[in-house]
Amino acid sequence: MSSSSGDPLVVHTGSPEAASLLRRNLTAIADQQAGSATARMVRDVLAGRRDLSDLERDGDFMALVRSGVQQYEDHLASLSPEEEERLYAEAREIAEQDERDAT
Repeated sequence: MSSSSGDPLVVHTGSPEAASLLRRNLTAIADQQAGSATARMVRDVLAGRRDLSDLERDGDFMALVRSGVQQYEDHLASLSPEEEERLYAEAREIAEQDERDAT
């Protein structure tokens, strides 16, 4: 998929930058779940053999996503106000750099 306009992840996310981030995250999930049906499905999505909506309908994949979101929320809740502000400042900096890189 060399053309970003034909890339289903770009279509889904709305931008090549967001698609790149989604692709990296899906690749990490496939690597972490190596050998599982979930990993095979994710790799099929990344290869363009399946649609992203197949993942959204897959109970095992969605359970994995919910678990990851819960871990992230637990981590955020454990941060001090100063740590939380540093995290958000870093995120803003990354987002601003991504915007600059896109233009």
